[in-house]
Amino acid sequence: PCSRPRCMSSGSVRLEDNSRRGARAMFFLKFLYIIIVVFLVLCNTVIQVTGYMASGAETDADTARHLYYLFLAALVPMIGTMAVCFVVFWLFFVYWILWLYRAIRNLRCLTTTTFSPNVAVVCSVLLPYIGHIFDVFILRDIARRQQKLLDGRGIQYTPVTGRDLVIFLAFILVGIVVAFAEIADSWSGCFAACAAMVGLMVSYLRVLRPCVEQGNMLYKLHEEDVLRAKVDEVLREREIEKAAREIQEAKFDE
Repeated sequence: PCSRPRCMSSGSVRLEDNSRRGARAMFFLKFLYIIIVVFLVLCNTVIQVTGYMASGAETDADTARHLYYLFLAALVPMIGTMAVCFVVFWLFFVYWILWLYRAIRNLRCLTTTTFSPNVAVVCSVLLPYIGHIFDVFILRDIARRQQKLLDGRGIQYTPVTGRDLVIFLAFILVGIVVAFAEIADSWSGCFAACAAMVGLMVSYLRVLRPCVEQGNMLYKLHEEDVLRAKVDEVLREREIEKAAREIQEAKFDE
């Protein structure tokens, strides 16, 4: 491994631009949770209408027809939403893994980290539900290391606070409870589940967005250092060539 602080200043190690992966991961994260909320509402509508139709309650022909139309109006988009949710989930999954792996790999060129890139990916992705809890500690480590590097350069940034991490962890636990309790079968439970999903999305972004932005700042600083080192090297070579010519001219005069 490279000497940590020297990597940024010497340009001996090239970091990889991770901004596009981070931006796409955040976009698909927002899209995913919005789709989940829409799916929960449509799914609960289908459940309620089906339950009412199956209860044997006496209804006239017009009411029965309207209920049937309402059932179809919720069922068809629910199926479409489920398909979209599946696609968006995998898009987020891919960009999240790519961003996380590269973010830690870049950091390891500049400092030490608690999690290696491979361990972070395994803990985050391959452990259902528990992996979401690991996300809190992985992002905490990334933010803490990045913020320390930026503080050393005197760069202003949006910090990830302990409060943000606690709120994120709380909403993850609430989301796990909602997933296992299956409370979305009633309208009150559906609204509670939707609120939990929105809260989880907002708290997730409040932690992820600063981590992405800080990583982008470090990459730009590194690229500036690399360019500065190249310019210094060219100037040094020119000075050496100039000194060599002067020596040769002096010998020629003699």
